[in-house]
Amino acid sequence: MRNEVDLSGVDPEQVPPVPPVSTDFRRGTAASPAVGAPAIGRREKAGHLVEARRNGSTAPPPDVPPRPAQAAGGTGVPRRPGAREQVSGRAWRALTVASLGTVLVGFNTTATNIALDAIQESYAGATAADVGWGIAGFMIGTAAFLPLAGRLADRIGRKFIFQLGLVLFALSAVASALAPTVWTLNLARVMQALGGAAILPASLSLVLPLFPESRRTTAVGLWSAAGPLAAGLAPGLSAFLLGTMGWRVLYFVSAPVAIVMLFVAWRVLTELPLPQISHRLDVTGAAAGTVGLAALVTVIMQGGRVWGWTSPVTLVAAAVGLGAFGWFVANSLRHPEPLLNLHLLEGRGVWVTQLANFLVGISSQSIWLIWPLFMFEFWGYSENQVGLGVTVGPIVAGASTVFFSRLGERWNAIVLCRTGAAIQIVAIGWQVMRLGTEADYLAEMAPTIALFGLGWGMCVPLLNSVALAWVDDSHFGEISGLFNTLRYAASAIGIAGVFALLKDDSGSIVYYQHVLVFFLISAIAAFVSLWIPIGKPGETRR
Repeated sequence: MRNEVDLSGVDPEQVPPVPPVSTDFRRGTAASPAVGAPAIGRREKAGHLVEARRNGSTAPPPDVPPRPAQAAGGTGVPRRPGAREQVSGRAWRALTVASLGTVLVGFNTTATNIALDAIQESYAGATAADVGWGIAGFMIGTAAFLPLAGRLADRIGRKFIFQLGLVLFALSAVASALAPTVWTLNLARVMQALGGAAILPASLSLVLPLFPESRRTTAVGLWSAAGPLAAGLAPGLSAFLLGTMGWRVLYFVSAPVAIVMLFVAWRVLTELPLPQISHRLDVTGAAAGTVGLAALVTVIMQGGRVWGWTSPVTLVAAAVGLGAFGWFVANSLRHPEPLLNLHLLEGRGVWVTQLANFLVGISSQSIWLIWPLFMFEFWGYSENQVGLGVTVGPIVAGASTVFFSRLGERWNAIVLCRTGAAIQIVAIGWQVMRLGTEADYLAEMAPTIALFGLGWGMCVPLLNSVALAWVDDSHFGEISGLFNTLRYAASAIGIAGVFALLKDDSGSIVYYQHVLVFFLISAIAAFVSLWIPIGKPGETRR
Protein backbone atom coordinates (compact mmCIF):
# COMPACT_ATOMS: atom_id res chain seq x y z
CA MET A 1 0.00 0.00 0.00
CA ARG A 2 1.50 3.25 -1.12
CA ASN A 3 1.45 6.47 0.88
CA GLU A 4 -0.35 9.15 -1.15
CA VAL A 5 -0.44 12.87 -0.41
CA ASP A 6 -3.84 14.44 -0.94
CA LEU A 7 -3.23 17.76 -2.69
CA SER A 8 -6.79 18.35 -3.82
CA GLY A 9 -7.39 21.02 -1.20
CA VAL A 10 -4.25 22.96 -1.87
CA ASP A 11 -4.66 26.24 -3.74
CA PRO A 12 -1.66 26.53 -6.08
CA GLU A 13 -1.98 30.33 -6.09
CA GLN A 14 -1.19 30.42 -2.36
CA VAL A 15 2.02 28.44 -2.75
CA PRO A 16 5.12 30.64 -2.84
CA PRO A 17 7.15 30.53 -6.05
CA VAL A 18 10.16 28.31 -6.19
CA PRO A 19 13.48 30.22 -6.47
CA PRO A 20 15.94 28.96 -9.07
CA VAL A 21 18.39 26.45 -7.71
CA SER A 22 21.86 25.84 -9.08
CA THR A 23 23.31 22.35 -8.76
CA ASP A 24 26.87 21.58 -7.83
CA PHE A 25 27.72 18.18 -9.33
CA ARG A 26 31.16 18.29 -7.78
CA ARG A 27 29.69 17.51 -4.37
CA GLY A 28 26.56 15.79 -5.62
CA THR A 29 24.32 18.15 -3.65
CA ALA A 30 22.27 21.19 -4.44
CA ALA A 31 24.42 24.28 -4.25
CA SER A 32 23.50 27.42 -2.38
CA PRO A 33 21.42 30.04 -4.20
CA ALA A 34 23.05 33.18 -5.55
CA VAL A 35 24.81 35.45 -3.10
CA GLY A 36 22.37 37.07 -0.74
CA ALA A 37 19.40 34.84 -1.71
CA PRO A 38 17.46 33.16 1.15
CA ALA A 39 17.86 29.43 1.75
CA ILE A 40 15.14 27.07 0.55
CA GLY A 41 12.81 26.21 3.39
CA ARG A 42 10.08 23.64 3.91
CA ARG A 43 7.37 25.79 2.32
CA GLU A 44 9.44 26.18 -0.84
CA LYS A 45 9.93 22.39 -1.06
CA ALA A 46 6.22 21.83 -0.58
CA GLY A 47 5.51 24.40 -3.26
CA HIS A 48 7.81 22.56 -5.61
CA LEU A 49 5.90 19.29 -4.99
CA VAL A 50 2.54 20.97 -5.54
CA GLU A 51 3.66 22.55 -8.80
CA ALA A 52 5.21 19.27 -9.96
CA ARG A 53 2.08 17.22 -9.22
CA ARG A 54 -0.13 19.80 -10.90
CA ASN A 55 1.96 19.65 -14.10
CA GLY A 56 2.35 15.88 -14.00
CA SER A 57 6.09 16.19 -13.52
CA THR A 58 8.26 13.68 -11.69
CA ALA A 59 11.10 16.10 -11.05
CA PRO A 60 12.85 15.59 -7.71
CA PRO A 61 12.55 18.17 -4.94
CA PRO A 62 15.24 20.91 -4.75
CA ASP A 63 17.42 19.00 -2.27
CA VAL A 64 17.86 16.09 -4.71
CA PRO A 65 20.20 16.82 -7.61
CA PRO A 66 18.65 16.12 -10.99
CA ARG A 67 20.25 13.67 -13.35
CA PRO A 68 22.32 15.11 -16.17
CA ALA A 69 20.48 15.49 -19.45
CA GLN A 70 21.06 12.85 -22.04
CA ALA A 71 23.39 13.69 -24.84
CA ALA A 72 21.94 13.93 -28.31
CA GLY A 73 21.80 10.52 -29.88
CA GLY A 74 22.98 8.64 -26.81
CA THR A 75 22.39 7.82 -23.19
CA GLY A 76 23.44 10.37 -20.59
CA VAL A 77 26.08 9.19 -18.14
CA PRO A 78 25.88 10.76 -14.68
CA ARG A 79 28.91 12.88 -13.86
CA ARG A 80 30.95 11.39 -11.06
CA PRO A 81 31.36 13.56 -7.95
CA GLY A 82 34.44 15.75 -8.21
CA ALA A 83 34.46 15.75 -12.03
CA ARG A 84 34.96 19.11 -13.67
CA GLU A 85 32.58 20.48 -16.26
CA GLN A 86 33.80 20.35 -19.83
CA VAL A 87 34.81 23.51 -21.69
CA SER A 88 34.00 23.94 -25.36
CA GLY A 89 36.67 24.46 -27.96
CA ARG A 90 35.06 27.79 -28.81
CA ALA A 91 35.61 28.98 -25.25
CA TRP A 92 39.30 28.03 -25.32
CA ARG A 93 39.80 29.78 -28.67
CA ALA A 94 38.13 32.93 -27.37
CA LEU A 95 40.29 32.83 -24.22
CA THR A 96 43.41 32.49 -26.37
CA VAL A 97 42.54 35.56 -28.43
CA ALA A 98 41.56 37.57 -25.36
CA SER A 99 44.76 36.58 -23.56
CA LEU A 100 46.86 37.58 -26.57
CA GLY A 101 45.27 41.01 -26.29
CA THR A 102 46.46 41.31 -22.71
CA VAL A 103 49.87 40.03 -23.80
CA LEU A 104 50.11 42.89 -26.29
CA VAL A 105 49.26 45.43 -23.60
CA GLY A 106 51.50 43.80 -21.00
CA PHE A 107 54.48 43.66 -23.36
CA ASN A 108 54.31 47.40 -23.93
CA THR A 109 54.30 48.21 -20.22
CA THR A 110 57.92 47.06 -19.78
CA ALA A 111 59.32 46.57 -23.30
CA THR A 112 61.30 49.81 -23.17
CA ASN A 113 62.52 49.51 -19.58
CA ILE A 114 65.99 48.50 -20.71
CA ALA A 115 65.99 51.18 -23.44
CA LEU A 116 65.53 54.23 -21.20
CA ASP A 117 69.15 55.34 -21.57
CA ALA A 118 69.05 54.91 -25.34
CA ILE A 119 65.81 56.88 -25.57
CA GLN A 120 67.18 59.67 -23.38
CA GLU A 121 70.38 59.93 -25.42
CA SER A 122 68.45 60.22 -28.68
CA TYR A 123 66.62 63.36 -27.54
CA ALA A 124 68.80 66.38 -26.75
CA GLY A 125 68.20 67.80 -23.30
CA ALA A 126 65.84 65.02 -22.16
CA THR A 127 66.11 63.93 -18.53
CA ALA A 128 65.44 60.55 -16.97
CA ALA A 129 62.20 61.93 -15.54
CA ASP A 130 61.10 63.09 -19.02
CA VAL A 131 61.59 59.57 -20.35
CA GLY A 132 59.97 58.14 -17.23
CA TRP A 133 56.78 60.01 -18.04
CA GLY A 134 56.39 57.77 -21.09
CA ILE A 135 56.10 54.76 -18.77
CA ALA A 136 54.01 56.52 -16.12
CA GLY A 137 51.77 58.08 -18.78
CA PHE A 138 50.98 54.66 -20.21
CA MET A 139 50.01 53.39 -16.74
CA ILE A 140 47.95 56.49 -15.93
CA GLY A 141 46.14 56.42 -19.26
CA THR A 142 45.34 52.72 -19.02
CA ALA A 143 44.04 53.01 -15.46
CA ALA A 144 42.02 56.14 -16.22
CA PHE A 145 40.39 54.92 -19.44
CA LEU A 146 39.74 51.29 -18.43
CA PRO A 147 36.37 51.96 -16.74
CA LEU A 148 35.24 54.26 -19.54
CA ALA A 149 36.16 51.67 -22.17
CA GLY A 150 34.27 49.02 -20.22
CA ARG A 151 31.11 51.14 -20.19
CA LEU A 152 31.44 51.91 -23.89
CA ALA A 153 31.79 48.18 -24.58
CA ASP A 154 28.47 47.58 -22.81
CA ARG A 155 26.82 50.26 -24.97
CA ILE A 156 28.43 49.79 -28.37
CA GLY A 157 29.60 46.19 -28.36
CA ARG A 158 32.43 44.32 -26.67
CA LYS A 159 33.86 42.83 -29.85
CA PHE A 160 33.76 46.21 -31.57
CA ILE A 161 35.58 47.95 -28.70
CA PHE A 162 38.15 45.14 -28.56
CA GLN A 163 38.88 45.55 -32.27
CA LEU A 164 38.91 49.35 -31.98
CA GLY A 165 41.52 49.01 -29.23
CA LEU A 166 43.70 46.92 -31.55
CA VAL A 167 43.47 49.60 -34.26
CA LEU A 168 44.46 52.36 -31.81
CA PHE A 169 47.31 50.21 -30.54
CA ALA A 170 48.70 49.71 -34.05
CA LEU A 171 48.49 53.43 -34.90
CA SER A 172 50.07 54.50 -31.63
CA ALA A 173 52.89 51.97 -32.06
CA VAL A 174 53.83 53.59 -35.36
CA ALA A 175 53.52 57.09 -33.85
CA SER A 176 55.79 56.10 -30.95
CA ALA A 177 58.42 54.66 -33.28
CA LEU A 178 58.46 57.84 -35.38
CA ALA A 179 58.22 60.37 -32.51
CA PRO A 180 60.53 63.38 -33.21
CA THR A 181 60.66 64.58 -29.58
CA VAL A 182 60.42 62.99 -26.16
CA TRP A 183 57.07 64.67 -25.46
CA THR A 184 55.51 63.54 -28.73
CA LEU A 185 56.68 60.06 -27.73
CA ASN A 186 54.94 60.45 -24.37
CA LEU A 187 51.73 61.63 -26.07
CA ALA A 188 51.85 58.63 -28.40
CA ARG A 189 52.18 56.43 -25.33
CA VAL A 190 49.00 57.95 -23.88
CA MET A 191 47.27 57.14 -27.16
CA GLN A 192 48.55 53.61 -26.80
CA ALA A 193 47.07 53.53 -23.30
CA LEU A 194 43.68 54.34 -24.85
CA GLY A 195 44.01 51.28 -27.07
CA GLY A 196 45.10 49.09 -24.17
CA ALA A 197 42.22 50.31 -22.03
CA ALA A 198 39.80 49.29 -24.78
CA ILE A 199 41.35 45.83 -25.17
CA LEU A 200 41.41 44.70 -21.54
CA PRO A 201 37.80 44.92 -20.22
CA ALA A 202 36.17 43.90 -23.50
CA SER A 203 38.33 40.80 -23.85
CA LEU A 204 37.33 39.21 -20.54
CA SER A 205 33.66 40.09 -21.01
CA LEU A 206 33.70 38.20 -24.31
CA VAL A 207 35.20 35.10 -22.72
CA LEU A 208 33.68 34.47 -19.28
CA PRO A 209 30.10 33.72 -20.41
CA LEU A 210 31.51 30.84 -22.52
CA PHE A 211 32.97 29.04 -19.46
CA PRO A 212 30.95 27.01 -16.95
CA GLU A 213 30.98 28.46 -13.46
CA SER A 214 33.21 25.71 -12.05
CA ARG A 215 35.95 26.47 -14.62
CA ARG A 216 35.98 30.26 -14.42
CA THR A 217 38.74 30.32 -11.82
CA THR A 218 41.11 28.83 -14.39
CA ALA A 219 39.87 31.15 -17.15
CA VAL A 220 40.23 34.29 -15.02
CA GLY A 221 43.60 33.16 -13.70
CA LEU A 222 45.05 32.56 -17.16
CA TRP A 223 43.62 35.79 -18.55
CA SER A 224 44.79 37.84 -15.57
CA ALA A 225 48.28 36.39 -15.78
CA ALA A 226 48.82 36.84 -19.53
CA GLY A 227 49.55 40.56 -19.47
CA PRO A 228 51.90 40.71 -16.47
CA LEU A 229 53.73 37.60 -17.71
CA ALA A 230 54.28 39.31 -21.04
CA ALA A 231 55.51 42.34 -19.12
CA GLY A 232 58.08 40.11 -17.48
CA LEU A 233 59.16 38.48 -20.74
CA ALA A 234 59.37 41.79 -22.60
CA PRO A 235 62.86 42.83 -21.39
CA GLY A 236 64.37 39.64 -22.77
CA LEU A 237 62.92 40.11 -26.25
CA SER A 238 63.55 43.84 -26.09
CA ALA A 239 67.22 43.25 -25.32
CA PHE A 240 67.65 41.38 -28.59
CA LEU A 241 65.77 44.00 -30.62
CA LEU A 242 67.57 46.88 -28.92
CA GLY A 243 70.98 45.41 -29.58
CA THR A 244 70.28 44.73 -33.26
CA MET A 245 67.81 47.34 -34.53
CA GLY A 246 67.49 50.15 -31.97
CA TRP A 247 64.83 51.32 -29.51
CA ARG A 248 62.28 52.56 -32.07
CA VAL A 249 61.72 48.98 -33.26
CA LEU A 250 60.58 48.10 -29.72
CA TYR A 251 57.50 50.25 -30.32
CA PHE A 252 56.97 49.51 -34.00
CA VAL A 253 56.87 45.72 -33.53
CA SER A 254 53.44 45.98 -31.85
CA ALA A 255 51.82 47.36 -35.02
CA PRO A 256 51.91 44.24 -37.24
CA VAL A 257 51.05 42.05 -34.23
CA ALA A 258 47.95 44.16 -33.52
CA ILE A 259 46.87 44.00 -37.17
CA VAL A 260 47.14 40.21 -37.24
CA MET A 261 45.20 39.98 -33.98
CA LEU A 262 42.51 42.25 -35.46
CA PHE A 263 41.89 39.71 -38.23
CA VAL A 264 41.95 36.74 -35.82
CA ALA A 265 39.52 38.46 -33.43
CA TRP A 266 37.15 39.16 -36.32
CA ARG A 267 37.14 35.45 -37.19
CA VAL A 268 37.09 33.89 -33.69
CA LEU A 269 35.23 36.21 -31.32
CA THR A 270 31.45 36.51 -31.27
CA GLU A 271 29.54 39.58 -30.20
CA LEU A 272 27.33 39.02 -27.16
CA PRO A 273 23.91 40.58 -26.47
CA LEU A 274 24.28 44.02 -24.93
CA PRO A 275 22.65 44.94 -21.60
CA GLN A 276 19.84 47.46 -21.57
CA ILE A 277 21.29 50.82 -20.48
CA SER A 278 19.09 53.88 -20.09
CA HIS A 279 21.43 56.26 -18.25
CA ARG A 280 23.99 58.70 -19.58
CA LEU A 281 27.66 57.80 -19.65
CA ASP A 282 29.57 58.89 -16.55
CA VAL A 283 31.84 61.44 -18.25
CA THR A 284 32.27 63.43 -15.03
CA GLY A 285 33.64 60.41 -13.21
CA ALA A 286 36.07 59.70 -16.05
CA ALA A 287 37.43 63.25 -15.95
CA ALA A 288 37.71 63.35 -12.15
CA GLY A 289 39.49 59.99 -11.95
CA THR A 290 41.97 60.91 -14.67
CA VAL A 291 42.81 64.28 -13.10
CA GLY A 292 43.15 62.76 -9.63
CA LEU A 293 45.53 59.98 -10.67
CA ALA A 294 47.60 62.25 -12.93
CA ALA A 295 47.96 64.86 -10.17
CA LEU A 296 48.99 62.25 -7.60
CA VAL A 297 51.65 60.74 -9.88
CA THR A 298 52.92 64.22 -10.75
CA VAL A 299 53.33 65.08 -7.09
CA ILE A 300 55.26 61.87 -6.42
CA MET A 301 57.56 62.23 -9.44
CA GLN A 302 58.17 65.97 -9.34
CA GLY A 303 57.52 67.00 -5.75
CA GLY A 304 60.70 65.75 -4.13
CA ARG A 305 63.27 65.97 -6.90
CA VAL A 306 62.15 69.08 -8.84
CA TRP A 307 59.73 71.35 -7.00
CA GLY A 308 60.26 70.43 -3.35
CA TRP A 309 57.66 68.82 -1.11
CA THR A 310 56.58 72.11 0.48
CA SER A 311 56.64 74.28 -2.64
CA PRO A 312 53.37 75.99 -3.69
CA VAL A 313 53.26 74.02 -6.95
CA THR A 314 53.49 70.69 -5.13
CA LEU A 315 50.84 71.68 -2.59
CA VAL A 316 48.45 72.91 -5.29
CA ALA A 317 48.90 69.73 -7.34
CA ALA A 318 48.27 67.62 -4.23
CA ALA A 319 45.12 69.60 -3.42
CA VAL A 320 43.85 69.20 -6.98
CA GLY A 321 44.49 65.46 -6.84
CA LEU A 322 42.73 64.97 -3.51
CA GLY A 323 39.80 67.11 -4.60
CA ALA A 324 39.44 65.21 -7.86
CA PHE A 325 39.52 61.85 -6.06
CA GLY A 326 36.91 63.05 -3.59
CA TRP A 327 34.67 64.17 -6.43
CA PHE A 328 35.22 60.86 -8.22
CA VAL A 329 34.15 58.84 -5.16
CA ALA A 330 31.09 61.03 -4.49
CA ASN A 331 30.05 60.89 -8.13
CA SER A 332 30.52 57.09 -8.29
CA LEU A 333 28.28 56.57 -5.25
CA ARG A 334 25.39 58.64 -6.61
CA HIS A 335 25.56 58.08 -10.37
CA PRO A 336 23.10 55.40 -11.62
CA GLU A 337 25.75 53.90 -13.93
CA PRO A 338 29.17 54.91 -12.52
CA LEU A 339 32.40 54.02 -14.26
CA LEU A 340 33.47 52.08 -11.17
CA ASN A 341 30.66 50.54 -9.17
CA LEU A 342 32.00 51.26 -5.69
CA HIS A 343 28.90 49.64 -4.16
CA LEU A 344 30.50 46.30 -5.04
CA LEU A 345 33.05 47.04 -2.32
CA GLU A 346 30.30 46.40 0.24
CA GLY A 347 31.17 42.73 -0.12
CA ARG A 348 34.08 42.07 2.20
CA GLY A 349 35.59 39.53 -0.15
CA VAL A 350 35.62 42.20 -2.86
CA TRP A 351 37.22 45.09 -0.99
CA VAL A 352 39.80 42.91 0.77
CA THR A 353 41.00 41.34 -2.48
CA GLN A 354 41.01 44.69 -4.28
CA LEU A 355 43.04 46.27 -1.48
CA ALA A 356 45.58 43.45 -1.74
CA ASN A 357 45.51 43.76 -5.54
CA PHE A 358 46.41 47.46 -5.27
CA LEU A 359 49.22 46.91 -2.76
CA VAL A 360 50.75 44.04 -4.73
CA GLY A 361 50.40 46.06 -7.92
CA ILE A 362 52.74 48.77 -6.65
CA SER A 363 55.70 46.47 -7.24
CA SER A 364 54.33 43.97 -9.79
CA GLN A 365 55.14 46.13 -12.83
CA SER A 366 57.69 48.65 -11.56
CA ILE A 367 60.10 46.08 -10.13
CA TRP A 368 60.78 44.96 -13.72
CA LEU A 369 62.21 48.44 -14.25
CA ILE A 370 64.60 48.26 -11.29
CA TRP A 371 66.27 44.94 -12.12
CA PRO A 372 67.41 45.85 -15.66
CA LEU A 373 68.56 49.31 -14.56
CA PHE A 374 70.63 47.85 -11.72
CA MET A 375 72.29 45.19 -13.86
CA PHE A 376 73.15 47.85 -16.44
CA GLU A 377 74.38 50.44 -13.94
CA PHE A 378 76.39 48.39 -11.46
CA TRP A 379 77.13 45.02 -13.01
CA GLY A 380 77.84 46.25 -16.52
CA TYR A 381 75.63 43.63 -18.15
CA SER A 382 74.88 43.85 -21.87
CA GLU A 383 71.32 44.09 -23.20
CA ASN A 384 71.22 40.36 -23.95
CA GLN A 385 72.59 39.46 -20.51
CA VAL A 386 69.95 41.61 -18.84
CA GLY A 387 67.21 40.11 -20.99
CA LEU A 388 68.22 36.56 -20.16
CA GLY A 389 68.71 37.47 -16.50
CA VAL A 390 65.14 38.62 -15.93
CA THR A 391 63.47 35.93 -18.06
CA VAL A 392 63.56 33.38 -15.23
CA GLY A 393 60.84 35.35 -13.44
CA PRO A 394 58.15 35.09 -16.12
CA ILE A 395 58.97 31.43 -16.72
CA VAL A 396 58.42 30.58 -13.06
CA ALA A 397 55.39 32.88 -12.85
CA GLY A 398 53.80 31.26 -15.90
CA ALA A 399 54.16 27.75 -14.53
CA SER A 400 52.98 28.92 -11.14
CA THR A 401 49.91 30.62 -12.61
CA VAL A 402 48.78 27.58 -14.59
CA PHE A 403 49.27 25.19 -11.67
CA PHE A 404 47.74 27.30 -8.91
CA SER A 405 44.82 28.58 -11.01
CA ARG A 406 43.75 24.95 -11.46
CA LEU A 407 44.48 24.18 -7.82
CA GLY A 408 42.37 27.15 -6.77
CA GLU A 409 39.30 25.41 -8.18
CA ARG A 410 39.60 22.75 -5.47
CA TRP A 411 41.48 24.41 -2.58
CA ASN A 412 40.93 27.56 -0.60
CA ALA A 413 42.12 30.24 -3.01
CA ILE A 414 42.64 32.89 -0.33
CA VAL A 415 45.17 30.64 1.42
CA LEU A 416 47.12 30.37 -1.81
CA CYS A 417 47.01 34.17 -2.15
CA ARG A 418 48.44 34.60 1.35
CA THR A 419 51.20 32.10 0.64
CA GLY A 420 52.10 33.87 -2.59
CA ALA A 421 52.22 37.26 -0.87
CA ALA A 422 54.51 35.80 1.82
CA ILE A 423 56.85 34.42 -0.85
CA GLN A 424 57.08 37.87 -2.45
CA ILE A 425 58.12 39.32 0.92
CA VAL A 426 60.89 36.74 1.16
CA ALA A 427 62.00 37.47 -2.42
CA ILE A 428 62.29 41.24 -1.99
CA GLY A 429 63.71 40.93 1.53
CA TRP A 430 66.45 38.60 0.26
CA GLN A 431 67.54 41.20 -2.28
CA VAL A 432 67.43 44.05 0.24
CA MET A 433 69.91 42.14 2.40
CA ARG A 434 72.14 40.63 -0.31
CA LEU A 435 72.27 43.08 -3.23
CA GLY A 436 75.75 44.44 -3.85
CA THR A 437 77.86 46.11 -6.53
CA GLU A 438 79.84 42.94 -7.23
CA ALA A 439 78.04 40.90 -9.89
CA ASP A 440 76.70 37.67 -8.38
CA TYR A 441 73.62 36.75 -10.34
CA LEU A 442 73.05 33.27 -8.90
CA ALA A 443 73.18 34.43 -5.28
CA GLU A 444 71.67 37.92 -5.43
CA MET A 445 69.42 38.28 -8.45
CA ALA A 446 68.19 34.84 -9.58
CA PRO A 447 66.60 33.80 -6.23
CA THR A 448 64.71 37.09 -5.97
CA ILE A 449 63.42 37.04 -9.53
CA ALA A 450 62.37 33.37 -9.38
CA LEU A 451 60.70 33.65 -5.96
CA PHE A 452 58.95 36.87 -6.94
CA GLY A 453 57.52 35.14 -10.03
CA LEU A 454 56.43 32.13 -7.97
CA GLY A 455 54.68 34.28 -5.39
CA TRP A 456 53.05 36.41 -8.06
CA GLY A 457 51.61 33.38 -9.83
CA MET A 458 50.16 32.06 -6.56
CA CYS A 459 48.61 35.36 -5.54
CA VAL A 460 47.59 37.89 -8.20
CA PRO A 461 45.64 35.78 -10.73
CA LEU A 462 43.57 34.21 -7.92
CA LEU A 463 42.68 37.53 -6.29
CA ASN A 464 40.34 38.39 -9.15
CA SER A 465 38.77 34.92 -8.97
CA VAL A 466 38.07 35.34 -5.25
CA ALA A 467 36.42 38.71 -5.89
CA LEU A 468 34.28 37.29 -8.71
CA ALA A 469 32.91 34.60 -6.37
CA TRP A 470 31.28 37.39 -4.34
CA VAL A 471 29.15 38.83 -7.13
CA ASP A 472 26.56 37.69 -9.63
CA ASP A 473 27.44 36.99 -13.24
CA SER A 474 26.01 40.36 -14.26
CA HIS A 475 28.79 42.15 -12.33
CA PHE A 476 31.74 40.20 -13.76
CA GLY A 477 32.65 43.00 -16.13
CA GLU A 478 32.54 45.62 -13.38
CA ILE A 479 34.71 43.53 -11.03
CA SER A 480 37.28 42.88 -13.74
CA GLY A 481 37.30 46.58 -14.63
CA LEU A 482 37.85 47.49 -11.00
CA PHE A 483 40.61 44.89 -10.68
CA ASN A 484 42.54 46.13 -13.71
CA THR A 485 41.98 49.81 -12.95
CA LEU A 486 43.46 49.42 -9.49
CA ARG A 487 46.32 47.31 -10.85
CA TYR A 488 47.36 49.92 -13.41
CA ALA A 489 46.81 52.79 -10.98
CA ALA A 490 49.09 51.01 -8.51
CA SER A 491 51.64 50.47 -11.28
CA ALA A 492 51.60 54.19 -12.09
CA ILE A 493 52.22 55.00 -8.43
CA GLY A 494 54.99 52.40 -8.26
CA ILE A 495 56.70 53.84 -11.36
CA ALA A 496 56.39 57.34 -9.91
CA GLY A 497 57.95 56.11 -6.67
CA VAL A 498 60.88 54.60 -8.56
CA PHE A 499 61.69 57.86 -10.35
CA ALA A 500 61.17 59.84 -7.16
CA LEU A 501 63.66 57.70 -5.22
CA LEU A 502 66.20 57.26 -8.02
CA LYS A 503 68.31 60.26 -8.98
CA ASP A 504 69.55 61.26 -12.42
CA ASP A 505 73.06 60.63 -11.15
CA SER A 506 72.08 57.46 -9.29
CA GLY A 507 75.60 56.10 -8.99
CA SER A 508 75.06 54.91 -5.43
CA ILE A 509 73.44 51.62 -4.54
CA VAL A 510 71.64 53.40 -1.70
CA TYR A 511 69.04 54.75 -4.12
CA TYR A 512 68.21 51.25 -5.33
CA GLN A 513 67.99 50.00 -1.76
CA HIS A 514 65.47 52.75 -1.01
CA VAL A 515 63.30 51.57 -3.90
CA LEU A 516 63.52 47.95 -2.77
CA VAL A 517 62.50 48.92 0.77
CA PHE A 518 59.54 50.80 -0.74
CA PHE A 519 58.52 47.60 -2.56
CA LEU A 520 59.07 45.53 0.59
CA ILE A 521 56.75 47.75 2.63
CA SER A 522 53.99 47.47 0.01
CA ALA A 523 54.44 43.66 -0.12
CA ILE A 524 54.15 43.39 3.67
CA ALA A 525 51.04 45.57 3.64
CA ALA A 526 49.49 43.32 0.97
CA PHE A 527 50.22 40.21 3.01
CA VAL A 528 48.65 41.74 6.14
CA SER A 529 45.54 42.84 4.23
CA LEU A 530 44.89 39.26 3.10
CA TRP A 531 44.44 38.18 6.71
CA ILE A 532 41.33 40.32 7.10
CA PRO A 533 38.57 37.69 7.56
CA ILE A 534 36.20 37.51 4.60
CA GLY A 535 34.20 34.37 5.40
CA LYS A 536 32.34 32.84 2.47
CA PRO A 537 30.13 34.52 -0.14
CA GLY A 538 26.65 34.93 1.33
CA GLU A 539 27.77 34.57 4.97
CA THR A 540 29.11 38.09 5.54
CA ARG A 541 28.63 40.93 3.13
CA ARG A 542 30.44 43.84 4.83
